[in-house]
Amino acid sequence: MEANKETYSSKKVIAYYKKYESLQKPEESIFNLLKNKLSSMKMLDIGIGAGRTTIHFAPHVKEYIGVDYVAGMVDACKHKFSNKFPLSMFQIADARKLDQFIEHEFDFVLFSFNGIDYISPDERFLALQQINRVIKPEGYFCFSSHNIQSLENPAKFKLRLNLFALIKQIIVWQKVKKTNRQQFAVIKTSEFISINDGVHDFGLQTYYFRPIVQQKILHKAGFKNVRFFSLETGLEIDNENISISTSTDRWIYYLCQKV
Repeated sequence: MEANKETYSSKKVIAYYKKYESLQKPEESIFNLLKNKLSSMKMLDIGIGAGRTTIHFAPHVKEYIGVDYVAGMVDACKHKFSNKFPLSMFQIADARKLDQFIEHEFDFVLFSFNGIDYISPDERFLALQQINRVIKPEGYFCFSSHNIQSLENPAKFKLRLNLFALIKQIIVWQKVKKTNRQQFAVIKTSEFISINDGVHDFGLQTYYFRPIVQQKILHKAGFKNVRFFSLETGLEIDNENISISTSTDRWIYYLCQKV
């Protein structure tokens, strides 16, 4: 969606992402799962923003290419990493059209920070097909996506020492519910919804998917062995203690392989 791209292209948002350098807990878990293989992998990092994941993966993989559909984000990465990772490449690219890459080019593709949730469902499937095309057979694909199940129950606000931050969070959540009243009314019966969830001053329209539906879409797009990881704990979901059908993590990390 062009409105989302416009938001991501603003200097304020680019500056916001420049501050981030840490992996999220599930990304750490997935990094550790693949760490013994990374040195032999050619990696495509989609939606790199200002290079949050570059810092962690580029030093460990055989070859690294980072892409984003926002020119300002790519420029930020080139400026930040041209000396630190001289063999890495940074390009403008859209996940829906990866024409500059050949079939079966990559061993590992990462699409983090829910970048896939800012394109429509039809284009989401197109992006998955494009990603599948450029991954080698048995290659890995990891991405994160907002979880509709996190919206099904009233908001749970964590106690904070900063009372002002807590009050602000409650006010924003009330505005989110008011702005998306129709969408919230059908959450429990929907496979996915599109809402404005308040991020970047209400500048983004975001898709929230039911994880089991996302799994089916991945299978349809040519992926197998889908695994789920919790944003909150970093641990794999769908074991004897936690079911993916009841997970309320705000977003889920998926790790799968090309058929």
